[in-house]
Amino acid sequence: MPRPTLVRVATFVATVVAAWGVLSLGTGTTDPKLVLGAPAPREYRADRQAQVIDTEETARRQQEARDSVDPIERINEQIETTVNQQVTSVFDDVQALAIGDPIDPPEPAVIEAPPPTVAEETTETTEAPEPALLTGSVFVDVDGDGLFEPDTGEVRSDMGAQRITVAVEVGEETVEVMTDVNGVWSTEVPAGVALVSIDPADAQMPDGYMVGGPNYQQLVECEPGGACTGEPIPLRVNLRPTDEIVARVTADHTVASHAVETLAFTAADDVIRAALGETPHFPVIRQEAVDRLFQEFGARITPDQLPAAQQRLRSNPPQVVYLDTNPPGPDQAASEAAGEIVATFLQANFLVDEAATEEARTEAAAAVDDLEVTYFADQLIVAQGEPLEQLHLDAIAATTSVASQAEADAGLLAVLAVTVGALGLYLSRFRPEFWARPRMTALLGILLVLAAGAVRATVVFQPTSSWYILPAVAFGFMTAILFDSRIGVLMALAVGVLSAAGTQDTGVAVYGALATMAPIPFVSSVSSRGAFRTAVVLSAAAAAVVAGATAWYFHAGPTDVPVAVMGVELGIPLILIGESMLWAFGVSAIASLVGLAALQFFESAFDITTSLSLLDLTDRNHVALQLLQERAFGTFNHSLMVGTLAHAAARAIGANALLARAMAYYHDLGKTENPTMFIENQFGIQNPHDFLTPLESAEVIRRHVSDGIVLAKQFKIPSDVATGIVSHHGDGIMRFFYEKARDQAGHDVNPNDFRHVGHKPTTAETAIVMLSDSLEAACRANFQTEEPTPEAIEKVVSRVIDEKLNDGQLSESPLTLAEMTLIRSAFLDSLVGHYHQRIAYPNFPGS
Repeated sequence: MPRPTLVRVATFVATVVAAWGVLSLGTGTTDPKLVLGAPAPREYRADRQAQVIDTEETARRQQEARDSVDPIERINEQIETTVNQQVTSVFDDVQALAIGDPIDPPEPAVIEAPPPTVAEETTETTEAPEPALLTGSVFVDVDGDGLFEPDTGEVRSDMGAQRITVAVEVGEETVEVMTDVNGVWSTEVPAGVALVSIDPADAQMPDGYMVGGPNYQQLVECEPGGACTGEPIPLRVNLRPTDEIVARVTADHTVASHAVETLAFTAADDVIRAALGETPHFPVIRQEAVDRLFQEFGARITPDQLPAAQQRLRSNPPQVVYLDTNPPGPDQAASEAAGEIVATFLQANFLVDEAATEEARTEAAAAVDDLEVTYFADQLIVAQGEPLEQLHLDAIAATTSVASQAEADAGLLAVLAVTVGALGLYLSRFRPEFWARPRMTALLGILLVLAAGAVRATVVFQPTSSWYILPAVAFGFMTAILFDSRIGVLMALAVGVLSAAGTQDTGVAVYGALATMAPIPFVSSVSSRGAFRTAVVLSAAAAAVVAGATAWYFHAGPTDVPVAVMGVELGIPLILIGESMLWAFGVSAIASLVGLAALQFFESAFDITTSLSLLDLTDRNHVALQLLQERAFGTFNHSLMVGTLAHAAARAIGANALLARAMAYYHDLGKTENPTMFIENQFGIQNPHDFLTPLESAEVIRRHVSDGIVLAKQFKIPSDVATGIVSHHGDGIMRFFYEKARDQAGHDVNPNDFRHVGHKPTTAETAIVMLSDSLEAACRANFQTEEPTPEAIEKVVSRVIDEKLNDGQLSESPLTLAEMTLIRSAFLDSLVGHYHQRIAYPNFPGS
């Protein structure tokens, strides 16, 4: 098998296998093209009987079972305990702060008793003096005036302090007595001065009280047999200031200050009440608060009931009633304080038990049996176009055998093989210039594989975007530029087949084919980079129009809302159409720009000449043209004129005018090696060929072709353009030197010694360049001495074309006689315009 054929077969197999692998990537028994909620691309029937769990319906029933379980609410005893501790803590802190910090008692009035009086010695025997009765009292000084006033008629009067130990010291004798219930004490003492005192730290002293004056140590003088009385000793209460209590309690507890102030006042009053033997009121407030707290808890407070319960406590607080008052009645301030404290710390105690509720709901859901659906062989699972549900997808997976999936894969492989084979057949029969180049067939295969990858990527990302993210426009761009417009249409058909096979969606297949064809009209005849940018925008807009139409016809469903104008529905799902057009325009524009950027790689890797590269080559600033202008200025001007003629002729017959111009610009590049050996570059010098033999001159002239090939490789000029260097003379005879040799040596001259080293033109563009080159040289030579009239120009054109035809130089070109007529006319128009007549202005220099 010939090597080119082997390469083509390998390319065919590689393209088919690679495209098949890309489209099959990630597929399994559940078709990845089936997307939940999307329309079924075709009708699906069960291959075999199977039971399938309807997961969606089962999940729905399980959710219903969960929802049927009411939240489980329970009393939170921990919250009740915490709130009770917070409430009682406020009462404890207030009560503990009611009594002030201990302070030192006042300095006593008497520090110690005086020494006893010593009686005079006498010889007579006398009787001992009679003892005296010493009495006194210790009292609770209610009004703090230091005077014992037990019966003043006030609500509260001074009261005697009982069980207070009083020490009476007379001489060396000390007697301790205890006050009675009225705070009175008495004892017999020897006559004389007695020191009466009480201990300021007496444990029997009422809580919160201390000695109230310096007379807690006093001297009392007693006469024999008489009665003597000590001064009443007052006990004064030691209370903490109310403001201090409020500040300290509110710093530790977030509670209203007015409530704490009421409690502080009551706690302070209870210190006095306890000393007077009265019933305390502070425990009553505490108990009412605690009782009301548990009364509220007993009502089971939910979180949404808490604000109402707190408001109820403030508007209808617990009733604090003191039974020892006359008459008994509620203390409004104490009631409001108790209500405020309970309301402040009250929390909802009847809460949802999340763990128990979730456990009950889980048990209820677990009790629901899976809903099984039985599918029998050949039973319809889902009809084409019907929205796919999870049950459909599971049923397709369960009832599709491995054999049927393998058959589907084999069918995909067969479709791809037929598609690639059809493309190859078209190239071999109708585009032999591409078929003869294995690199071009390989490039076409690569583009097909990339298109398959784009289709597969569209399938993967479509659920989160749109079907119209398929970058089909980019493949139309690249194919039309790298090949031509006809193969671009062929690529459009291939993309349509790949889209149909990869997505099984008719709308995507139609969009793929039409969007691939969209850029072909815009890039087939571009001649500037600005035109390419315009083509990108127009192609993206065309793709958007195609996307809107296909989305409307193929993808609009019952959930797509039609637009209404003035209450009249037009039946147009504008949202779907608008989204599809936006996706298509954006992706097409970006993909086209990426494709244009990739062209440079493909041009270099596969030696392809595109319109973009031709635009670069025909730029007068190209380094090779700059070299030609600097070294061989005459040749440079000659090449520009040849380019003008070639461009006009190529346009006349529909050939690649840009390629013909590029060939013309570079066809004589080799003359830069020996520029003065060519007549157009001999300015003011003698012709070097006058000193050479005809054979030597022929060798020099012949060398400019081979030198041009070397320079073309050096400047990386594409082979399609470099072909113009090899073929612009064909294998024709250098007529001038051949005739000169015959004149010198007679007729015994081998004409092959005077032939050019190139080959005959094989394309329309190379043939046009050959004719343009010869025609420009002939006109330049003829019209140096002859007037360039239209008739004279026509004669030169006819003579040059006929000479090339008669010499057989155009025998391998595809030009027809009709095309030759058009070329002849184009040459004539261009040359007549070039050699146009001028008016001779009077007295103008040179006229």
